Amino acid sequence: MTAPSDKTTQPFDEDLISGYLDGTLGHRQAQRVRLLIEENGDARRLYQELRALRQATLATRFEAPGDDVWPELPKTPTSRFSRRVGWLVLLSWLTVMVVMALWSLFQATGDPLQILLVLGLPGAFVLLLVSVFIDRLRDPDEKRYRGVFR
Repeated sequence: MTAPSDKTTQPFDEDLISGYLDGTLGHRQAQRVRLLIEENGDARRLYQELRALRQATLATRFEAPGDDVWPELPKTPTSRFSRRVGWLVLLSWLTVMVVMALWSLFQATGDPLQILLVLGLPGAFVLLLVSVFIDRLRDPDEKRYRGVFR
């Protein structure tokens, strides 16, 4: 009886090996990958490389910088004030323009179908944005990744 040969020519799915390392495969798939790693030299090397990379990644600690470190945030009271006033002016202008456009549309036509066709898509978009905004207000930033597991 001869020893099993090293099957290096058999193609394999590299994602399965990654899934095997993460423990996301079902029992049957995990067993197939385990056999593949035992029989295939290329798969065994990839498994060892990915395992070493995974261990190094999990051992690495990252300390997130505080909110005052991010370069996008205004640094001085003057820049914070001007940014807030700029947003206020922009939103006020946008509100006035939307009200004027709607008033003009309602004055020009009384046809409800035409009004629905003109306002349908932007209205749906605004409703979606409002729903996202409400969800963001209810769900603070620190809870954003609560469903993410290691």
